[in-house]
Order: sequence, then C-alpha cells, then structure tokens
Amino acid sequence: MKRTFPLVHRHFLFVVPVLTSLLLMLGSQPTALAQSPHPAIQFDTLTRRIHQIMKQEKTPGVQVLVFTKDSLLYKLNAGVMNLKTKAPVTDQSMFRLGSITKSFVAVSALMLLEKKQLALSEELKKAAPDIQFTNPWEATDPVRIVHLLEHTTGFDDLALKDYAVNVPALSLQKGLDTAAASRHSRWRPGTFMAYCNSGPAVVARIIEKKTGQEFESLVRQRIFEPLGQKTITFRRDGAALTQLVTNYSGGKTPKEERYWDIVERPAGSLNAPALELMPFVQMLLNRGTYKGARLLDASSVDRMETPTASLAAKAGLKEGYGLHNYTTSYKGYVFHGHDGGVNGGLAHYLYNAELNLGLVVLVNSDGAGFGKIDDAVLDVILKNTPKRLPPVYTLTSAEKESLLGYYRASNVRIGLSYWFEWLASIYRVFERDGKLMMTNVLDGEAVPLQPVAANQFIRLEKKGYTPTWALVRNDEGQTVLTNNDFQTMTTTSFIGAWFPLILGGIVMLLAVVSSVAGLVWLIQYGLQKRKRQPISGMPVRMSLWGYSLSLLLFLTTIITGISTDPFTLGLVGAASITIFLTTLLAAVFAIWAFISLVRYQRQIPHRADRIFLWAAVCSALIVIGYMAIWGLVGLRMWA
Repeated sequence: MKRTFPLVHRHFLFVVPVLTSLLLMLGSQPTALAQSPHPAIQFDTLTRRIHQIMKQEKTPGVQVLVFTKDSLLYKLNAGVMNLKTKAPVTDQSMFRLGSITKSFVAVSALMLLEKKQLALSEELKKAAPDIQFTNPWEATDPVRIVHLLEHTTGFDDLALKDYAVNVPALSLQKGLDTAAASRHSRWRPGTFMAYCNSGPAVVARIIEKKTGQEFESLVRQRIFEPLGQKTITFRRDGAALTQLVTNYSGGKTPKEERYWDIVERPAGSLNAPALELMPFVQMLLNRGTYKGARLLDASSVDRMETPTASLAAKAGLKEGYGLHNYTTSYKGYVFHGHDGGVNGGLAHYLYNAELNLGLVVLVNSDGAGFGKIDDAVLDVILKNTPKRLPPVYTLTSAEKESLLGYYRASNVRIGLSYWFEWLASIYRVFERDGKLMMTNVLDGEAVPLQPVAANQFIRLEKKGYTPTWALVRNDEGQTVLTNNDFQTMTTTSFIGAWFPLILGGIVMLLAVVSSVAGLVWLIQYGLQKRKRQPISGMPVRMSLWGYSLSLLLFLTTIITGISTDPFTLGLVGAASITIFLTTLLAAVFAIWAFISLVRYQRQIPHRADRIFLWAAVCSALIVIGYMAIWGLVGLRMWA
C-alpha cells in the first residue's frame, strides 16, 4: 500500500453530451485565494502542467490541494470519477487514501500515549498475547509497539494470498489471524526499517484492547469528528456508495479495478475527498491543534515525525520513517507526510511547518501521472525558494574508503521477491572528478552524494529530491548504507556484485537459446528419422528444451501477473498453478537432462555439440539450485 494505474481530455467533447462536457470544464477550474501568503507561487502554471500530465498519461481523475495551516491556497478538481459515466471530479468525490490510513493509527496511538494508556516501549507479547508472531531475538530484543509503528520489526510484508482476501465484514482480529504467517522477524527488531502492512493493524488491535472500543469507532470519535471529517470512511459505505471514484490500473491502457476490502483495514482502507484529508494535515502543521481544538500535544507531533527505532536513527539520522510519518526532502527542505496506493489508486500528503505549506494529491490511476503531478506540485510551490543544503563535510581518507565500493539491496520489504532483488539491485559508490557518486550498476545513471557528516550523505537527485543516507554496521559487522526510509544496502565485493549478474545473464541466454534450439532439434529429429539417421542425444535435448520452456513460462507468468493483477497470484488460479507447475517441471527436466547427458554423452559425435549441451545443462542446474535456495521450486503463491 506504499506507492508503487484514461481518456484524453480533448476527446470528452466527442463522446459525451454537451452538458457533461460543460460540467467537466467547470469542475477542472482551479480555485486559489485572492490574497495568498505565498504570492510568488505560480498556480496558473501548476494548473497547466497538471492538465498536460493528465493528457499525456491518460490519468482519469485528480484532486490537488495546496494550503497553509489555516487557509486553502489552491484547489483543483480535474477529470472524471468514472470513464464510462464521465461524472466529473468534484469537491465531494472520494478517493482511496491507501497507506495514508496508517497516519491515523499513529495519531490514535499518540492520543493513548498522552493519557498513559499505552507506551511505545511496551512489548507486543504483553500488550496483545493473542496476536501471533515469531521473533528469534525475542529474549533479548523483543518486538515493541514502537517497532510496529516505525516498521522496524523485521516482519515480512503481507503475502499475496493475504492481499487477495476481499471480505468486507472481516473483523480486525480475523484479519490479523488470516495474515499471521508474515509476522516473522527476519532480523533483530529495532535495526532496519522495512515497510510492513501488518504493523499498523497490530497497533490498532492493541488500541482496541486498551480502550475496549472498536478502532474505527474510536477514530471517528476522536479524530474525524473534531476535524469535521463528515464523509471519510474505512469501508465502502455512506457517501462512498455514491461519491467514490472508480480506480483504474494499467496506466495508459486503463483497466477498471474492483473495490478492495483490505484484510487489515488500518493498513490502508480509508476513502475521503481531498478537502477532508486537509484538516488532518493542517492539524499536524499546527502541531496538534485544529481550529482551536487540541488533538495532540506539540511534543507528540514531534515524536510522530522523528524516527528512533533503527540503527540509522541511533547513528544520528533525523530523516526517515517516524510513527507512520516519513520524510520527503526537496531542495533541502524536509517535508513530512505519507503516501498510499491501492489497486488503481494513489495518494499523497506532505507538509512543512517551517514553510507553512501542505499539499494533497489524489488520483484514481496507478499510472505515471501521479508521480509526475506530485513532482510538478513540489516544483511549482518551491520554484522561488532557494536550495538549502547543509555544508559539505570533508571526509577523511578512512571515512571515504569505508563508503566506496559495491552494495547489494538487503533487509527488503518482501522476502519472496528477494531472489530477484539480491541478483539485480546492485549499487556502486565511487569517486569522479573529486565528487562522490552513487549508481545502480544496471541503469548506469550516476547521482552525486554530498557528505554532511562522517556517516551521513545527501543524494542530489535531478528532480530536486535530496534524501539523506546513513552509513552504519549490522550485527555481522558489515557496512550498510540506508536512508532509514525504504532502502537498505549492504556492502559486497566487486566479484560479489558482478559475478552473479554475469552468470545470471549467461544462464538466461543459454535458456533462451535452448528454447529455440529445442524446436530445431525436434524438427531435425522428425526429418532424420525418416532417413533412419536419428539425431543423437534426444533425451538430453528434449529434457533441456522442457527445462527452458518451463523456466521462461514461469518468468513470463510472474512478470505478466505483477504487471496486470498481482492479487490473482495469491489465489488458486491459472497463473498461480502455472507458477507451481513450471517451477516443479523446470527442476525435473534439468535433473533429467543432466542424468541423460551423463548417460548418452558418448553418443553425441560432435565436440561443439557436447560442449554446448554440457554448458546448457550445467547452467540449468545452477538455476535450479538458485531457485531451491530461495524456495522457488514448487512455489505455491496461495500458501
């Protein structure tokens, strides 16, 4: 639910009645205050850019707000709620907020903290002994509430089978029971951040136990009502029955998505119009107060914004993920907030109290339009704000040496995907013309790193983003580069970085060649059999062909499933059964190809032929061995 999907605007006049067209045009007009406390912001430029992006990316509908702690500066409703009905986006249109819901969990927890009904240091097993989880370090480093809120439990994220659950009436406890298997600490709690959707749901259940009140009811009473949020809802009920937009996946080739009843609602189920999310953000801008009513102490808002439960935070890094509140650094200014994503919908809120600015961006598509609109809003509202970066720190030779080298993605969000990330997510930090640079070795684009302390570095990205990274050491004493947000990388050697990549490229090339060669061998066998000159080593060749086709079908099914509808991979269906069978068959065929080659190699007359077959069969065994290590042989996505 962390952000990870349209008709061109000019076509509306040709496909809908004139009245609807006029409503769309009126609904797309921006609203801005006549007297703005930020007069230098060119809101007309922002409107043009948003419309251009919507047209280019075929984004169906958008709501954008820019505001201060007490006033609205800019409002834009643009596009349609539904591509079939062409109903225009209005102030009342409700969008899915996704993981923004987690911020409401954090505020609820802080409210209990202020009343001394809850402590962030409290152990999970004591606060909710009936919630299942496993932690190999529980005796010395127990999972605490703070770890759940800062995503430092080490828990895996929800499995695809958990994401596939779609039951409206499921209770919070039942939802937690459904997804219990993912709550396993893969590293010592309180060391590294990895996003996990179970954390906020567990905290919400603890809140229910502490208060004796259903979580949704408590939030409505203590947050929604004081903020005047009248239509916001956790379920598809009330105003959401008529005002909720339809979500679309697929970007420029939209596919209508059904409503997703999330198995653990506190992780990302809220629906609301932008104008009802704004008071929540203004409350944070006002350090806990909204229109004179205090929801939180200022110190609680400070705590919400500050990460503490990670090695990076303990090493002095102030940026990153706090209590369901994370940072976005732009031109050196740190914005706090959260984003969210569900099937076919994306959302984001950001605020900076020093600049007295907040923003909300909501779209009913998971295409590229959302990110581009997000970028455009920050670019325009900070266009005339000078960069403000901390002074450059001069590294000693030893400090620089400890940073330079290769890194591999580690401590990842989804354990099941690590087989791919371990292989492909390789980074390098190097020096060029006296400047430190960071690059992903597969895309080659180098981004400058500016040292700001012995163990902290700002990544100077082209679009103006300036996240801070920290250099720490893990329990094994390895150097780890982390931004305390969503990325952690552990040092590796030159050989450790490149050898798996090169070997992986070779084995995949041999698999592709074998898939083509298999068809040629089959044709040759048919032709030569008529001449009573059968091709040699056919059991080897056909087994190798079966392996290569199985492997390529497995990879194709995975890629297609993720790009079209990843939730279906978690159900028993054509895609998941194909994955299960192809991973099994690939292993069987690879082993049989090896046995056959040992048996029939002397019957293969041509040396070059034998060399190719040995190379292809050995590469197949390497692939199957790699798959077995990561638990991919006989993979049951629904289990």
